[in-house]
Formats: sequence, structure tokens, C-alpha cells
Amino acid sequence: MRVLLEGFKLARGHDTGGVDSYWRNLVPALLRTAPADCRYTLLSAFLHPRRAAELQTHRRTGATIRHWWASPDWLGSAGRAGVPIEWLGGPHDLVHAVEPVWPFQGRSRLVVTLHDLMYHHQPQYLDPRWAARLEKGTEALSARASYWICVSEHTRRDLVTEFGVPVGRTTVVYHGVDPRFARAAEEPGTQEQVRARHQLLDRPYFLFLGSVEPKKNLDMLLRAFGRALGRGLEADLAVAGRAGWQSASVRAAAEALPILARRVRFLGFVPQDDLPFLVAGARALVLPSRYEGFGMPVLEAMAAGAPVLCSNRGALPEVAGGAARIFDADDEDGLAELLAQVDADALLRDNLRAAGRTRALPYTWERCAHATLAAYRQALELPR
Repeated sequence: MRVLLEGFKLARGHDTGGVDSYWRNLVPALLRTAPADCRYTLLSAFLHPRRAAELQTHRRTGATIRHWWASPDWLGSAGRAGVPIEWLGGPHDLVHAVEPVWPFQGRSRLVVTLHDLMYHHQPQYLDPRWAARLEKGTEALSARASYWICVSEHTRRDLVTEFGVPVGRTTVVYHGVDPRFARAAEEPGTQEQVRARHQLLDRPYFLFLGSVEPKKNLDMLLRAFGRALGRGLEADLAVAGRAGWQSASVRAAAEALPILARRVRFLGFVPQDDLPFLVAGARALVLPSRYEGFGMPVLEAMAAGAPVLCSNRGALPEVAGGAARIFDADDEDGLAELLAQVDADALLRDNLRAAGRTRALPYTWERCAHATLAAYRQALELPR
């Protein structure tokens, strides 16, 4: 079985989170666990020579690199102009696209990972250009793709219901968790160093982890946190994540509440080396999203021994699996009360930590890779 993998994201200088994190963890696991009858090729395109180093690790673990000295946009334009994927990526039986945007035509089977359908249900929270591109891509691939890997049952139901994809051409493959999160829980000294680096030593802190943009419902979290401060909350709030679409509106929501000025810290994008320790040192992770197709921070926090509070939207209750405290994404006062309760109740935090660690244990990238390989085999067995 010859598999072509999209390599554009693997050659970036840094992990931007989200889909990038999924792909940067899954591809190495696929290469590490590859059976003798499976060969992988990475299709890449970039113009900066320094990015070549990003792909060498994959070459050393068995991947063939099919590289073009061009921008990914140029390569996509070539695909839309009719250049076949076999000419660009070499001979293969199956290609795996990391999201439902794939401009190339070819004879091979196409497997697509679907992370969520927020762009279909709530496009107002996304950059209109990207939402339109994903919507158009999903419509085009709903009939063309041989098989869909969905990251949760919620996402699979969404795809089947909204785009008419036969359930027999779908499977659910949950993400894994980087083992560094579990190890970070056992290193309080390094946690202290990371907290110092991010100026979080004065008080305990609740942690939000994700892109800073309206779809994450951060404005509601900020207002709820302000209410909880009025009830004597001890902990601060740390917001960790890159600035996303319309992030200025989130900042404006924080600045509108003077009580937050000294108690909320926007950390920006946190390097991967620091992230597990930042999560492990949190009083709790708070994820108030209006929609998530999976919600990686939930499992990462559980693995790191941090209690989890998450909203009742999208796949979050499915991923949390009863090991988190769930709140309504529109209930500002309810979240304020929950923050105050968790802040004051050490026994509750201990119980959530224990439940979370148990919940996160089975979620490894090796398990994800084995299930992904099984999906490839299933895609090849289906009639065209």
C-alpha cells in the first residue's frame, strides 16, 4: 500500500496548534508504526531552503519526500489547472488530506480528515474567506472522497446529516495525547520555572488554552471570571494561545472590565516545550467554546493532571467522558459559580484530577495511527 500524505504543514517553522498539532503528531506515529507492506510519501512545497530541515526527521523514519520548490498556493493552483496528483506526488494508491480542502485530481483513493463543521453551522465566528473555502471544499469532497476520518462521533453525525456522506464511508478516530503532558505532572520544579517565565507565580491560575478569537467564547469567560472575582476568587486567569481572527474584540472585552486588569494575563502563543508544564500547573483548564469538533486541550489537561471545566457544546461532553465539570456556554453566572466552587474546593479538584488521568490514558498517537491505517485499508476495499 502506497500512501501519499500532505506535507505542507510539516515544513512550517512552528506548530500553530489545532490541525497543525494533529498532523505533526499523527504523521510521525504513522511512520513509526508502519507495517512492511506500507510505504509513505510526503508531498511538500516551500521556497525557503531552511524549511528542508523540518522534513529530514521524516525521511530518516522511512518517508519518501516529494518536494517542489514552490509555494503551496502555486502547487494548489497547478492542481486546479488539471495537473494530476500522480505527476506531483508520484505513484500511490491512496492520498490522505488533513482537512477538506484538496484541489488535486487523480486516480488514487482519497481519505479526508474532518475536524469539525463550525464553518457550516456558525460561519460568523470565522474568517469569511476561510469558512467559504472549507464549505466549498466539503461540498466538493462529500461525493468524491472515498473515506472520511472524523475526530469524534459528534463530527461524524454532523457530516452524515449535513452533507449526506454514507455512514459506511466514515469512521471515528480519536486524537492522541503527547506523552509530555503526563510527564509534566510529575515535575513540579519545572512547572515552577515555566510559571516564573510567564509571570504566573503570584497566585494560582485558571487556564484557557486555544486561539484567541470569538468562536472560543472568551468574552463570556472573561465576564464570568469578573463575576467570580467579585465573590472572592483567589486564582488569576491565564489566556494562552495565538491571536486569531478578530482577536481584538476579545481584548476589548477584557479592557471593558476594570476588575480584570491585574487578574487576567494574555500569554500569546506558548512554545510546545512550555505548554505541558503550564497546563499541569493550572488550578483548572477552562474551555468555554461555542463549538468544538474534538477539543484537544481537554485531554491534554486531563493527562497533565489539571481539572477540566468545559462547555456543553459540540464534541466536548463526548471527549470529556464524565471526567470534567460541564457548563452551559451561555450561562455566565453558572460559570462564575463553578469557577468559585473549584477555586475553593481542593477535594473537588483532586477528584477531577484523578478522573481526568484515567480518562486520558488510552488516548495515544500510536493508537490513533493504527486506527488511521485501518481506515486506509477500509478505503481501499470499498467499491468506487
